[in-house]
Amino acid sequence: EYSLPNVDQRLGFADVASFNYFPGWHQTFTASHLVVNKDKWAQLAPADQALIEMACTAGVTRNLARGEALQGSVIEGFDQIGVTPIRFDRSLLKSLQQVSQEVLEQEADKDADFAEILKSQQQFLTTYRSWKSLAYLPRDFDAAEGQ
Repeated sequence: EYSLPNVDQRLGFADVASFNYFPGWHQTFTASHLVVNKDKWAQLAPADQALIEMACTAGVTRNLARGEALQGSVIEGFDQIGVTPIRFDRSLLKSLQQVSQEVLEQEADKDADFAEILKSQQQFLTTYRSWKSLAYLPRDFDAAEGQ
């Protein structure tokens, strides 16, 4: 998996790869950003800032929803184009997590800004886990079962 299955399909990955591994460890989330010079941003009228923020929020929301909606049919068609989806096993994912953490710590040791951002993200994840553990159905729960 390079991107999302529908993107990989459009790029012709099935022509060069017969296996598609999930989840995509290299990209656990797709983030979209608009970067604006802080001084230029401050010069914008509050209404213009609000308009830009709303447009960005709408675009990201639409793209995330659309991206989720499109993947199932692409994966269901894998067998017709000779692609086999494979899920990484939990032990491999844990190994990737450990190695990733080591690399992140090495980078944080070299760059104070990186260290600050990493610390902030890790603090967020610590508190988010409380919500995540209660708020969502288990991954293996199929809401459509029995219908």
